[in-house]
Amino acid sequence: MNVCKNFKFLRVARDCIRNFGGRAVSPRSTNNTFTLEPLHQRELIRVHGAEVVPFLQGLVTNDVSRLQEPSGPSSMYALFLNRGGRLLYDTIIYRTNDPDTFLLECDRDASSDFRRHLRTYRVRKRIDIDTIDDEYVPWVLFNGKGRGNIRTHKAMDLFIAPDPRIGIMGTRVLAPGDINATKLTKDLWCHHDVVAVNSTPENNYKLLRYKQGIGEGVEELPPGKCFPLEANADYLNGVSFNKGCYVGQELTARVHHSGVIRKRYMPIRFTAPVSNHFTVKSVAGANLGRVFGHAHNHGVALLRVEPVLNSEQQLMLDGERCYVDRPSWWPKEAVNKRSFAAME
Repeated sequence: MNVCKNFKFLRVARDCIRNFGGRAVSPRSTNNTFTLEPLHQRELIRVHGAEVVPFLQGLVTNDVSRLQEPSGPSSMYALFLNRGGRLLYDTIIYRTNDPDTFLLECDRDASSDFRRHLRTYRVRKRIDIDTIDDEYVPWVLFNGKGRGNIRTHKAMDLFIAPDPRIGIMGTRVLAPGDINATKLTKDLWCHHDVVAVNSTPENNYKLLRYKQGIGEGVEELPPGKCFPLEANADYLNGVSFNKGCYVGQELTARVHHSGVIRKRYMPIRFTAPVSNHFTVKSVAGANLGRVFGHAHNHGVALLRVEPVLNSEQQLMLDGERCYVDRPSWWPKEAVNKRSFAAME
């Protein structure tokens, strides 16, 4: 009797038997094991019309025309500013199969104000603006190691695009509203792209953002309270300095060319539970910034760059020690003496 010594063949046969029996197969590597989470706090707005590109081009910080290029990105991070150059709303813009239609992801709590803002600047342009909250829901796939090998599935009626900010933020999945986590997980697994697991209190999208120091939505990026470069739009691929004019462009360009950025959003770690006091101070009592979101012992805060990153002083929050890390995704030349100049 011949003995089969092809262990690879045996392993494949074993996996096939397990699949046939309905049991899940443990992945050989954790690189394609992702957390799948619905983004209940995010909503999709459809903007449609023959003049949609020039319309959005005059409102957002990024170059929307790149989405129409044959080799252009499938999604784009951008910010809407007020006339004073301060941040109003953050968004991810998705291109569709229709060149006259874009999907804009926004904070659900700001959806009405966001649509009202768009309609204010519509004027006489033939642009339709409506929510598709009952049609599509945004999800996120992430594993903290990058985007992984995830392809676009046309047959599943899904739209899959990488998060345009940084790779560690994973992949966005826009799925029909009637698809639940079980079906979506099963479909993704059947296509051999990912092994998807549910989020947990210790492993979820909000905590991932906080560990990277990325603010999102009106709670963490309060309208009219900060400038786009303070929200790291230049580091998150969210601003173009080569496009034409847009609302708030003048001050953004001036700050960029002067190199004077005294505050930025950063990740912060706590040594004690956070109460209702969100002001970060030095031991001497000087205000260094404010925390805008927190979960477990991590949070995101808008802080003064120079005293926080380039000094020996301890940071305190409500009498307890806290720590700030320089985000690993910041460019190496991000912190320089010009950036520490005071901007009043």
